[in-house]
Amino acid sequence: MKTHRQPATRAFTLIELLITITIIAILASMTAAGISYAIDQGNRLKVRTVLMDLKNGIEQFQIDYGRWPIQSTAQGANGEDAGELLTDGSNSLVDTLMGIPPASSGGVDLNPKRTPFASFPPANNGRHGLVGAARPFKLADMYGQPYHILLDTNGDNQVKSPDVSNTDPKISTGQAAHLVTKVAVYSSGKDQILRTSDDVTSWRPK
Repeated sequence: MKTHRQPATRAFTLIELLITITIIAILASMTAAGISYAIDQGNRLKVRTVLMDLKNGIEQFQIDYGRWPIQSTAQGANGEDAGELLTDGSNSLVDTLMGIPPASSGGVDLNPKRTPFASFPPANNGRHGLVGAARPFKLADMYGQPYHILLDTNGDNQVKSPDVSNTDPKISTGQAAHLVTKVAVYSSGKDQILRTSDDVTSWRPK
């Protein structure tokens, strides 16, 4: 009678197992890094979308009303533009752009036509939208921080460039002292520190 021999099976050696585990770990880390990068880029895109809505809304308001959507545009020393504005509830800029009446009866109505120049969603856990119900409204970015706004209040069609004092030399080197724009908006980004490489701005491509 003929006997059928089973083909010999070869077990993995310890070294082969270690190599396999290492390869799997490397692939897993690459996947995790890719997912993290995609999330970060998605958050930056959301922030930039909102800040561009802010910029466009402010510009359209200025065209329609012939003035800025804030009560005071007092110039600084030597005829410089007024100081930086924040969407932290310290002013009624967000309410005005949304066409919402003043929070108090004695408040100045900057948008009597009730024209909505921009709209913003409610925030989720204090991020990406209108925070709370207190007026004037606060508008937070994806990282829970307010947006920063620069306006050309002295009428020279330019504002000071925050990039000049950026801590990243790749950004600050060779930068002009001013941006040729009437409105500039930016966010401190994921690190929540102003004038660093991850700031999200209205004047850079991304």
